[in-house]
Amino acid sequence: MRFVWAATGMVLSVLLTGCAASFEGGVVDPEAADQAVSELFSDTGERVLLQGGASELDQRALDQTASPNDEKFAIRTEQGIFMMTQMQLNQYLAQRRAEQMGQAQATAAAASSASIQNPYGRVVSRTIVPPSGIDQQPTSAAAFDPTSIKSTLSVPGAFERYVGPALAFTRGPSGMKNADGTYPCVMTLDDGPHHTRDAKIYDILDAKGIKAVFFFVGNKVKINPNTAKTALARGHEIGYHSWDHKNLRAESLATVKEDFRKGMEVFNNLGIKPKFFRPPFGNYNAGIIATAQGYGMEVINWTNDSLDWKIKTASGITAHVLEQSAPGDIVLLHSIRDRSVEALPDVIDGLRAQGCRFVSLETWITRATS
Repeated sequence: MRFVWAATGMVLSVLLTGCAASFEGGVVDPEAADQAVSELFSDTGERVLLQGGASELDQRALDQTASPNDEKFAIRTEQGIFMMTQMQLNQYLAQRRAEQMGQAQATAAAASSASIQNPYGRVVSRTIVPPSGIDQQPTSAAAFDPTSIKSTLSVPGAFERYVGPALAFTRGPSGMKNADGTYPCVMTLDDGPHHTRDAKIYDILDAKGIKAVFFFVGNKVKINPNTAKTALARGHEIGYHSWDHKNLRAESLATVKEDFRKGMEVFNNLGIKPKFFRPPFGNYNAGIIATAQGYGMEVINWTNDSLDWKIKTASGITAHVLEQSAPGDIVLLHSIRDRSVEALPDVIDGLRAQGCRFVSLETWITRATS
């Protein structure tokens, strides 16, 4: 096991875990996420020792709650060095994130009772606040006034480093307003293809009259080639989501390159030439970006995390997406769970009611960078 000592003054903000996150509150602030990922791993993929601020760490308690066979990592905190499993590390970082989210929410509430804090640092004011109860229905289209949504903070900066780290943004999503007051949004679905769930999703998207982006995993494309080709035939964009969904940020550059080689061989044999790469868990570094670009792909993450890996009901997923939606969102769902497929029609209807007009990712990027 190899470790790299972090600088003495380093303070950990949060670990970005994307579609396998442990913390509450959805997608994290991109600047904090990028900093946390950089601190957690070195550029060569070695794990780094961290300094954090969570209280009441106890090595004996950590040992008692870990399986005897679990690999442990040395984590440097303000209280000393502790041995933690990956799960314990995630919980530790989740606690830190919860503390920060609580502070941010208290500040936002004090500033204005009519505003909410968007995960990307934007304060978005709304006349209509989407439902928070999991059994409520999405906001109706008739009730929505698109002019009621406005951004009070500029977006480019921290936002662009997370959503499209190698793109030159000229405007954030809230600046891509359509003539009728609506905003371009993108629907993305990760972790497929699955031979039955993705087929259902294609039918739902056809019925709703929209196209989506499917970020497919290489080894699943190899198993389900016809399902992958069907997405292309039905007019959807296809992106690459790694060979087997490992955290490439924690791997060597040689491993990253081999991952892309295997994946692109399978994709290209089917006539699929993806323009976009979404790194597993949203984790990237310079080597990952350069490798993706070498295959003609841009690294693209998301702005609205459905948390469908954690929320157990379709209505809960719908409510969560609508609660945190903001102008110009790139929405993240997964095609590997039935509840996500069940939620999709209401998610689409609810977002449309809030002013979202679905476009291709290529169109969204063109609007954001020109």
